Amino acid sequence: MPEKTQYIFARSEQSIFSEIYFPKRAAYQDTIFNALRFGYNEEAVKEYLCENAPELLAEFKDYPALFDPNDYTNTRRVKTPVSVVEARKRIAMYQSPFKGWSIYSVDGVFFDDDTKVMYEEAVQVIRIMFRFESSYTAMAAQAVCGDVLRCVLFSCIARQGRLYEHKLWGKAEERQFIKSHAPWSAHKRMFVEQHFADITREINKWIDDRALFIFAYLVRKFGKKVLTEQLYEKEIWVINLFDQNLNVIRRIESDITHP
Repeated sequence: MPEKTQYIFARSEQSIFSEIYFPKRAAYQDTIFNALRFGYNEEAVKEYLCENAPELLAEFKDYPALFDPNDYTNTRRVKTPVSVVEARKRIAMYQSPFKGWSIYSVDGVFFDDDTKVMYEEAVQVIRIMFRFESSYTAMAAQAVCGDVLRCVLFSCIARQGRLYEHKLWGKAEERQFIKSHAPWSAHKRMFVEQHFADITREINKWIDDRALFIFAYLVRKFGKKVLTEQLYEKEIWVINLFDQNLNVIRRIESDITHP
């Protein structure tokens, strides 16, 4: 029976778009490629993070909750670094969000604020798209609440401007979400009240796993290479867009029947 190939449009999904900028130098290339290639190996990333846990706690002292294994259950965030043992427990919870990358080069022009001198150099950009796939998709579909799940994902991932004390899954966040999306049908509101906290915990951990990969693993490896080669770069820039929409146009094969 002949088959027909079709590409089916799907509604947009929420994703995070990350780019890392640094000068294009031959000395960086092996480190960049190997960090990305081995970054797909979840266990290799965990091993690297565990080995460097003491240093990471010092480097991320402004965001100690990133290494707190209890951050997704406690009502309050830690404000001082956790122990190395606790950090390694959090690292053990890491689930790789990394599926691939692209690289492109641009010509950059920069001004030195001290000397007022203009510099031109080639800039290399690592581009990564992190696609979030919720484990609650089937449950939401069965409850005829796929649109509710989609609203939760878009609202929570895109809105990053929260106070440090505000948990993504907190009751205040839930009340704000319900209020901003009113009016509700009874069964959809019940779905939110039953599953909002669990869905947003999953989102929060995915966002944090992405941060561990980008900053504690990938950018850190690049930075260490700069120090090893005794090169001097004042800054490495990372751009994260939290309101990036991703449409996946799926290919399907369907049977064609003739009368």
